[in-house]
Amino acid sequence: MTQITRRSSWLLVLSVLLLVASLARAQNVSAAKQRSRDRADYNTFKHQIIALKEFAEEKKKVSKLIKDNHVPVKVLAVVDSSDSGDDDKNGLKGYICQQIGENSSNIYEISFDRAQKKITAVKKTGEGDDPEVQEKEPKEKKTTAHAKPKKDKDDEDDDDGTDDDKPAKGKPKAKDKDSDDE
Repeated sequence: MTQITRRSSWLLVLSVLLLVASLARAQNVSAAKQRSRDRADYNTFKHQIIALKEFAEEKKKVSKLIKDNHVPVKVLAVVDSSDSGDDDKNGLKGYICQQIGENSSNIYEISFDRAQKKITAVKKTGEGDDPEVQEKEPKEKKTTAHAKPKKDKDDEDDDDGTDDDKPAKGKPKAKDKDSDDE
């Protein structure tokens, strides 16, 4: 009888081990399927970002930015794959990023619905303002700042009447000798 109980206990232990191993294998297969689904969603989302008109508009600005900054400029479609504990597991976040040299900024924030497999929102972040707008604003400020010329130290010296081209106040202009001879 001890042999039967020993055998049954070994069979019980063996069956429990097989059960645990099969559950672990099922979880691995499930995790692999989930990673595959995630990868497919990321690829679909990235392709949809690249197809957006906002992405095309940013790509058009690249040559001007390269000319102005003299550094490499890239416009990228980026999908945020971090699981930062978002409440909405059915959505993804993505960005249209602009890299100017070593500096990177998010121009647009994009939301993607995994159930519908499409982009639901495109929002401008304001991080990377248009360079054209930044250039125009300082020029306007410059012209208004120089509307009233300020007197420098050199200008003060000119006001004391030592300038040969302009007559001093209260003194008549000296007549040319050539005009007296006529």
